[in-house]
This record gives sequence, structure tokens and C-alpha cells, in this order.
Amino acid sequence: MKKILSFVTSECVLDNRLAVLYFLNLSDYLFTVVLISSGLFIEVNPLLSLNIDGTGGFLAKCILPLLLVLYIRLRFINDPPKKIFGIKLLLDVLMSFYIFVNCFHVFWLSYTIMIFM
Repeated sequence: MKKILSFVTSECVLDNRLAVLYFLNLSDYLFTVVLISSGLFIEVNPLLSLNIDGTGGFLAKCILPLLLVLYIRLRFINDPPKKIFGIKLLLDVLMSFYIFVNCFHVFWLSYTIMIFM
């Protein structure tokens, strides 16, 4: 029973957080590309502002984060729950940031739609 409880509290929750974080990252990328293509917005991130809608942007926002998520998952799969607690906290902070960014994108996307209607 203790082994099952440890599995549920560490691995599954960590996997869910990683999946949500990756989804939020992808939605941030898609919203950014749509808003930039409207012509009313620019990319604020200086690293991505050069090539957000090209291959470099796709690699930086889709492929690289997927590799990092897989690395984190494999790296911390066998660590004790006390060590995973800090990782969960960090992932929660990152998810909160991405939720804020995505809400910001939804606001500006709805504003853009209203301008064009």
C-alpha cells in the first residue's frame, strides 16, 4: 500500500504537472503566433522575437520544451518524495506564470477579434 501511495503522490502528480506545463507552453506559442500575424502585436521575448513563426520559433517553443519535460520526467522518476516536493513547487510557479501569460493572450486575442469585427 505504501508503494502504491508513493507512486500516486510522486510520479502521477509530477507527470500531470509536466503535461499541463507543456500544454500551456504550446498554447502560449500558438496565441503568440496568431497575435503576431494580426499585425497589431510584437513578440516581447528578445530570444524569440527574431524568428517566432519560423523553424527556430517552433524548435524553441515546441521541441526543446518537450525534450526538457522528458528529461525532467526521466531524471526525477526514482527520487524520494521530499526531493520531488521542491520540483512540484517550481512547476506550480511556472504553471502560474504560463496561466497568467495565456490569460493575457486570450484578452488581447478577444480585443483583436473585436477590432476586426
